[in-house]
Amino acid sequence: MEKNIYELEQEMWNAAAKRDKETFLQLVSPEAVMVCGGFRCSGADYAELIGDFGISYYEITNFETVAETEQLIQVHYIVKTIADSPETADLAGLFHITSSWKKINGRWTLIFNMDQRVMGE
Repeated sequence: MEKNIYELEQEMWNAAAKRDKETFLQLVSPEAVMVCGGFRCSGADYAELIGDFGISYYEITNFETVAETEQLIQVHYIVKTIADSPETADLAGLFHITSSWKKINGRWTLIFNMDQRVMGE
């Protein structure tokens, strides 16, 4: 049974929280555009960064599908994160997330992800 995009987003967050770059890259295209904290990199570059990710908790809320075709889905949601150490405190808070998933070779793959801290956080 095909997983839905919400489940794939959770798997992506689980991989990042566990610092598991192999699982992360099973979900995220190495060529994906990742815009996080004002910094742009590829999916492959971001996979290298998750070794230092350092969150102990995340919660996805307000999940919504923005656009959907048979081959492309864009979603938006809010994620609440808790950092696991003072060194990663900048990763804690509430963030708007938008992701675009494309069906590549019959499998949903993340091709774009962007975050923005919720104002007032």
